[in-house]
Amino acid sequence: MVLTDKSSAGAASGEEAAPGPSPPVLEAKGISKSFGDCLANDHVDLTIHHGEIRALLGENGAGKTTLISILCGQYLPDSGHVVVRGHPLTLGSPRAALQAGLGVVHQDFRLVPRFTVTENVVLGTSAWGNRQAEKDVAARARSAGFRLEPRTPAWALSVGELQQLAILKLLYRGLDILILDEPTAVLSPPQAEALFTSMRRLAADGKSIIFITHRLREVSEVADEVTILRHGRVVADRSVVGLDHRQMGMLMVGASDADQSVEPQSGAAGESLLTLSSVTVEGRGVKALDSVDLVLRRHEIVGVAGISGNGQTALAEVAAGIIKPASGRRSCSTPALAYIPEDRLNRGLVGTMSIADNLAFRRYGNRSMSHPLWLWTGRIAALARGLIDKFKIPTNRPRSMVAELSGGGLQRVLLARELAEEPGVIIAAQPTRGLDVASAAMVRGQLVQHRQRGAAVLLISEDLDELLGLSDRVLVIFKGAIVAEFAGKNLNRAEIGLRMGGEI
Repeated sequence: MVLTDKSSAGAASGEEAAPGPSPPVLEAKGISKSFGDCLANDHVDLTIHHGEIRALLGENGAGKTTLISILCGQYLPDSGHVVVRGHPLTLGSPRAALQAGLGVVHQDFRLVPRFTVTENVVLGTSAWGNRQAEKDVAARARSAGFRLEPRTPAWALSVGELQQLAILKLLYRGLDILILDEPTAVLSPPQAEALFTSMRRLAADGKSIIFITHRLREVSEVADEVTILRHGRVVADRSVVGLDHRQMGMLMVGASDADQSVEPQSGAAGESLLTLSSVTVEGRGVKALDSVDLVLRRHEIVGVAGISGNGQTALAEVAAGIIKPASGRRSCSTPALAYIPEDRLNRGLVGTMSIADNLAFRRYGNRSMSHPLWLWTGRIAALARGLIDKFKIPTNRPRSMVAELSGGGLQRVLLARELAEEPGVIIAAQPTRGLDVASAAMVRGQLVQHRQRGAAVLLISEDLDELLGLSDRVLVIFKGAIVAEFAGKNLNRAEIGLRMGGEI
């Protein structure tokens, strides 16, 4: 059953009827799409009205990306049709989608760093090289509430400004149905608030916006309507008013475990297990880390907050012992350290190898798993079956390729391999990025569980809600340096957000 909240009351006798909703600018009806035996979209309906901000929610594999790809002409559906402003849309044609006014802002922005704001905006249009273009771009930016200087090169812009530039490209081309894919994934809280302000302004100006997010709080903050997908089908299509986070989470996964809250018990931190002293990491003449001091203690989760690209990857890798600092010292007093990298498939797993082999990587040297001349494949398979059951990895085929799993499945494999031996130190970089509610709750629960048994956890995340909910201390990293530390009652969202953006 689809949960709806559409007004349908007629006018009472003697009362003037209230005006009905405006005609939809976009209607997708009965969209179905399969990839082999996988049904990605199952008779999906989606309706967008003039000036509406609609959130699109769903766990990994729910069909969000497939639906958006169909709307933008990248995929041809097996059945169904799309109507834009009363006219049928030619499906399977990106050009037709653009001509109909549909545009997407992808997470990677797809800009040319050495080009100026103006050059990026007019690239591929007849305005390229036109002297009037700078004035037109500046005027369009002002009307959208963007503070972009037309002559500034893209490489000199902040992440928030790059996102504004990506949106401005669509507005300049006259597109008025904007699709934003995880728009706040790389933004600090102040930048996210600025984006929401711009979205409301665009909607007030008549633009219709679809935005995909995993952060339920954002839906309540900025969306008018929400469509929730589960297993390729629409399970909710309604107003955001009166819909709380718990209800949204349960609709996404279809189970009450979506509401699992993580409440680590506070307590005194124990002995120091890992220390970084004045650590500097350099690459291509730039300091990725600049004289960083860090101490991880037992029974403690230390969160690291920062906008993407401020040295988080270097911090995770030097803490894990993967790279050596150019100067400074790393000291680790525990023999077992777990590392959960942010790029789970390319840095954490081997996609061309089986799930069982990936789960056994840390134990290949053990006599229980190998002989100098061969591997005990039966024992490796038995280990895999036990970890698949314990960590609820979504497969019943240990010998299938790990790359066949979704993002949540990949992360469960990583956690199972890294945490099964109860390491003393855990380095977790963006461990819930891109995960659905249930998978993210499982990851957070595992980190808290290991913190409670005595592990020291370094949690690097761009999700400030996650950091505030799990961390005993929060460090703020900016341009490779630790610029602030907050602990206990001093965990202040507003101040942490300002420090993330470089404000003092």
